[in-house]
Amino acid sequence: MRNSTVSTAAPRGQILIVVAASLIVLLVIAAIVVDLGFSWLLHRQEQNAADPAAIAAARYLKDALGNASWNQAAGEAEACFYARENHFFPNATANDLSANGCVPANDPGSAHLDVHAPPISGPYIGAPGRVQVIITSTHPSFFAGILGQAFATVSTAAVAANDTGNANSSSLVALQSACSGGAAGKVSGGGTVRIFPASGVTSQGGYVHVNSPCGSSMDDHCANGVGSSALAISGTLETPYAYVNGSCTYNGSGANGLRCPTGVTNCLDEGALLLGDPLAGMPEPRLSDFPNGRCPDGTYSTPTSTSACQLKKNPSICPDPGTGTGVCHLTPGVYYGGWDVKSNVKLQLDPGMYILAGGGIKLSGGSSIEAVTGGGGTIEARITIFSTDGPHCPGIAAQCQNKITFTATQAFKAKATNTASCQAIIAAGGPNTCPWRGILLWQDGTASNPTAAVTLGGQASTIMAGTIYAPLAEVDINGGTSTSGCSSGPSASCLSIQVVAYRWKIDGGALVEMPYDPSELYQLEQRGLIH
Repeated sequence: MRNSTVSTAAPRGQILIVVAASLIVLLVIAAIVVDLGFSWLLHRQEQNAADPAAIAAARYLKDALGNASWNQAAGEAEACFYARENHFFPNATANDLSANGCVPANDPGSAHLDVHAPPISGPYIGAPGRVQVIITSTHPSFFAGILGQAFATVSTAAVAANDTGNANSSSLVALQSACSGGAAGKVSGGGTVRIFPASGVTSQGGYVHVNSPCGSSMDDHCANGVGSSALAISGTLETPYAYVNGSCTYNGSGANGLRCPTGVTNCLDEGALLLGDPLAGMPEPRLSDFPNGRCPDGTYSTPTSTSACQLKKNPSICPDPGTGTGVCHLTPGVYYGGWDVKSNVKLQLDPGMYILAGGGIKLSGGSSIEAVTGGGGTIEARITIFSTDGPHCPGIAAQCQNKITFTATQAFKAKATNTASCQAIIAAGGPNTCPWRGILLWQDGTASNPTAAVTLGGQASTIMAGTIYAPLAEVDINGGTSTSGCSSGPSASCLSIQVVAYRWKIDGGALVEMPYDPSELYQLEQRGLIH
């Protein structure tokens, strides 16, 4: 029997090539890990310096009397001190940004120290009452060094606030920072919108701020009908100051367009910095902390409700007192599925928190809503309305967030919950609504349908006070066609409000007055490190 032999010899050196390639890959991974590790350590060192620096600098946002009075030099001195305490700028001999202080020449990593009030980047960009400290430094790079980058740069920021108990100074804020869908801030209808300090108010405020970059004219002059713009005015808008990232245009003649207060020659800044969301991070109400809402027919809304609370003219639901309109009375609480308001209904609301857990407010036909207290008359309700999702969204479609639509053919009268009303609710054994006092309407920006529009207004009297917050939705307010401002009593269009929304529009062919009254608005309870 003959034995056969099969040769299995492989090309020599193949294993050596594989091992060498593997070593290179391992070396690259090790270099990346080392670079990232050094960057992380430097970031932690910068954060340890920036955090106390921002907190210390924030105390110079106000003077001894509590008035807004930013002291740049003092803020820089505090920031420099804490940077040096955390081993930056070891060669500095002074706590300032002079040649002897916290400048790159006095740091082995060529560190930079920047102090800005208001912040110039991040979620609080342009927000008053806040200071931002930025520390930027470098460390030797291993992996990037192979590619010719000898050093890696790491930048860390911290933001601190000192504005406890103060309202944001802007009356109309459009947060949309992209040019899309036309003007983000709009005055329509040919009427006049006038923003001015309320009686007795001495603090500065009532500003308009539009983040949209739309438009090409940047000469701080509102032009007549020149293409698309960020702020578009058909009629007249009077404000203490307008900050517009893009441009301002108007459509009309004579006194139409942007009008400054008496004695002020220029109140427009085109190309202004973006304004961050001043209410970002506000804690949301928990549904479990509030009772189930009671519908007008006597039934209670429940966490498993599959339809809205029905409001219609009916002897057993919303009886007609002989005026041709059914009167519906609601008490505070959580309404799973929202409100479905039929034709010829007047809505009366007791003071307190109303949570629309899905559904929003639906109107049909000639519906009208007048928000007054249960006693009727001319007393306006002190309320807060929060529109969000129910616990079973999307399984129960009715419990998914929807539009808020308040219209009134006769009157709309509602003011936000204030300190006195929320304390009265607590004293009566009700839930604590004080954390949200000053909020009139809130379209939740974190729920399933955050772009659902908020529409408010009427054809006769529209009287509101408080903050309207819809960070991802458009707020459309109709001031009516024949109203004449706050001094005209029940036939007024008086809006002592603040709108913080993705987009806003004020519509109406007459006079809409917006007195700036910070006591009626949401108070920014922020002091110390916030970002």
